[in-house]
Amino acid sequence: MKRNLFLLFWTIGILMPMAWLLRTSPVAYRIFNTLFSPVWMHILMHSLLFAVLGALLMQRLSGTLARRVGLTLALVLVAAILQEGFQLLSRQSVLHLDNLFDIGIDMLGGLLGLSAVLVFRKIAARRAAQTQVPTM
Repeated sequence: MKRNLFLLFWTIGILMPMAWLLRTSPVAYRIFNTLFSPVWMHILMHSLLFAVLGALLMQRLSGTLARRVGLTLALVLVAAILQEGFQLLSRQSVLHLDNLFDIGIDMLGGLLGLSAVLVFRKIAARRAAQTQVPTM
């Protein structure tokens, strides 16, 4: 369980509607909106949050590569839908195209994190194979 604690906290952090939580403090809410209201920052943050989630899931899940990839993408999608759902509930809003766009960005971020793990593992395997001394 200790091994998965960071993954658990990361997921909870993603799911929390931060803007809603920060509304109790006008100063914190204003800073949050100033930092994250530009579209490019919103896209960047969603991508980074879900890239880390995808990487963590790929490292923690077991099974064949195909099973881990499929399960990682499925769990990233569930987290993306839940996160958008919680945001809609906290704002008392309805589903917009922006929410679907965010889910798409979240999925791309998750795919990026998953891909990064696969690339780094392949590089590490190559280096390990190159450094092995042939025995005769």
